[in-house]
Amino acid sequence: MTAVALPTDVASFRRSLAQTGLPDHLVDRLAAQARPAILLTTQARDEIAIPLGASKIGGRPDLPYGTTWPRRPAYPDAIRKAEDHRQEAERLLMESNKKISWRTPALCERLSAERRARADAVTQPFPMAFFGQFDLATLSREPGFDVSLPDEGRLLVFYDMWEMADSCCPDDSVGWLVMWDTTDTSQLARLEVPAALASISDDEWSCVFRAAAITPQCVLTPMPFNDKSWDAFSFDDDDLYETYDEWLDQFGRPDMACRNNHQLGGFPQPLQNGLQARSEWADHGLTYTQWETEEAEALLASAKDWHLVLQIGVDRHAGIAGPGAYFVMMREQDIVARRFDRARVVYQCD
Repeated sequence: MTAVALPTDVASFRRSLAQTGLPDHLVDRLAAQARPAILLTTQARDEIAIPLGASKIGGRPDLPYGTTWPRRPAYPDAIRKAEDHRQEAERLLMESNKKISWRTPALCERLSAERRARADAVTQPFPMAFFGQFDLATLSREPGFDVSLPDEGRLLVFYDMWEMADSCCPDDSVGWLVMWDTTDTSQLARLEVPAALASISDDEWSCVFRAAAITPQCVLTPMPFNDKSWDAFSFDDDDLYETYDEWLDQFGRPDMACRNNHQLGGFPQPLQNGLQARSEWADHGLTYTQWETEEAEALLASAKDWHLVLQIGVDRHAGIAGPGAYFVMMREQDIVARRFDRARVVYQCD
């Protein structure tokens, strides 16, 4: 499938949507609700050629002199996590002795060793993967820039890909870091990749990404069905639902290699439901077992406050492989207050 490019302005957005045959009043409503965003197109680039502090996907972070590569602490529920990994390691070893298995003995033994290493890692500080840095001073000059974001400094995003921190678990919030740094570029240094990260990366899977330079492009993003502000039409109307769903589908998803997947601001292209609701629930300390409670239901009213800050998807230049994509979500009021420590990094995989 080849994805269609997102509209770049209101006129092209309305034209495209009107071609579906949706009633004019719905075209008007959906066009009015569409959010501008900056699509981050990447190009392979020698990192030496990327200036300190410039926007990039992957590579090595540019942080103030004397800063060390960010590490997450031991997980609060490390004992449980470690035990789960060790049990899976034992199961894999038992599978390696079976005569009939889709995995070879060598693969089972390798995966078992990986699980044991992860069991050790969750109980101690461990470096996080670096998704990229985003020069807000430069990006703020683009017409699609989200004006609620600061217009100075850089956003840097780190995530524990070794453990795949679960955004739905309150305890896993130690497994990512969204950093807003306003240090002058003359005081920045490019950090070296920690050996602990390099040692768990190979040709098939890596949490150390190649540097890819960024070119911004302004687009207009449509509201997805699962946004908590949705009011265009009732989901009970199958014809309208299928028409809009088919129109959305033409733009593709951020786990596809055939399109540009990274985006600053705007509406996300989610792979699952619940970006806003699950962020709200986890932020209030609710776990999976509490999603069907009255407390969870009451929190849905404020879930609409969660907005997309950044979307990171598959990228062949940086070597970010699927499956899935990553979404940096924040409450609008936290963005305005510059409380990036309250951001949540949500991994979704269909």
